[in-house]
Amino acid sequence: GSPRRGRLSLTMAPTQVDSTKLAAAASSEGAASSSAGAAPDDEPPDLPFDMFSMRKPKNLIAGASSGLKSALKGVVGGTVGLIAAPIVGAQTQGVGGFFTGLVTGILGAVALPVAGAAVGCLQVTRGAINTVEEVVESNKGKDWDQEKREWYEYNLQTDAQLASQLDDEAGGGAGGGG
Repeated sequence: GSPRRGRLSLTMAPTQVDSTKLAAAASSEGAASSSAGAAPDDEPPDLPFDMFSMRKPKNLIAGASSGLKSALKGVVGGTVGLIAAPIVGAQTQGVGGFFTGLVTGILGAVALPVAGAAVGCLQVTRGAINTVEEVVESNKGKDWDQEKREWYEYNLQTDAQLASQLDDEAGGGAGGGG
């Protein structure tokens, strides 16, 4: 799987922090990220960075951990933007750029913590809901796939039979190479 799958991707121009774009991306991608079959090629062509995890939490503990990280990332991101945006603006566009960066930084200092808190609440809620699924699925003897973020049933006998069939079809056996 793709390392970006299941993450809320926000975009940022290389020379300017634009918090309004970040906030718009955060609000518009929340619904889009819920489709599990989205192809990784659907990402925007500019510089993506993953800020908030939207991966399916296994249970309440995983949801709370993800939620806390998202809230913290929002606060840190907003604070960094508040400091960095005026500096970058001043370096690239002088005094006018400083004030543009200041406004952008203030917007980000409000929008990013709000987005982080919203994603955090969502992840905690999803984790609480998934705790019920965890109890049901683990009682059925299923295991959790950390990468695919789903429950699966592992049967050693079935896997051995499939391996034997594949080996037979390939003309294999225990014979060696030479």
